[in-house]
Amino acid sequence: MKRRGPLLTLAAAAVLGIVLLLINISKEDEPSKPAAAAQSSSVAPSATDTLPPAAPAAIPFPANANYEAEISTATGVITLSITVEGDKAVAYACDGAKIETWLKGSAVSGVLDLTGKDSKLDGRHDGSKVTGTLVIGEKSWKYDAVQVQPPAGLYVYQDGGTRTSWIVSSDGTVTGVQRAPNGATSAAPGLKDGKAVIDGKTVTVTQVSGADHDAF
Repeated sequence: MKRRGPLLTLAAAAVLGIVLLLINISKEDEPSKPAAAAQSSSVAPSATDTLPPAAPAAIPFPANANYEAEISTATGVITLSITVEGDKAVAYACDGAKIETWLKGSAVSGVLDLTGKDSKLDGRHDGSKVTGTLVIGEKSWKYDAVQVQPPAGLYVYQDGGTRTSWIVSSDGTVTGVQRAPNGATSAAPGLKDGKAVIDGKTVTVTQVSGADHDAF
């Protein structure tokens, strides 16, 4: 009788070795996958990471203050004057020829909110200047208005339905517009030392403050 036990054992071992070899080869052919730890290391930024920094809080206005700015436009320069007293403010903007608007409103906690006929103005006080937007009709402009000291400021003279308005800048430059009762506008006459010649007579003009809020 022949002994087949050892041969069968060797054959089984050979088959098992071939199977293990094929399994290892198939694993090597599979695409490698990133480790879970590597995948978890990349964290998407939160919504708060992309938000712009909050604007600093506005600084309350002094009890009385005047601010002025020059705004460049496609057709020239608009001069803006803002006068604040307490929690009220008056502003005037003009180009020294045809464009002009008066505005009034609140000056609370360093924030301006003024409106006029077909115009509006907002602004924030940072302690030395006021930054905001002036809107006249369908046009709007950004502005930075710096604080000025008298005699710089806003002046007006009204008589017989005609209103003449001037802005005196810190360098002494005067910009103004005269509005007739029918709404026609023209350059205001010269102003010097608080006086102007209107219709042949010399008149003393009035400097405007936030307290004159209800006069416009």
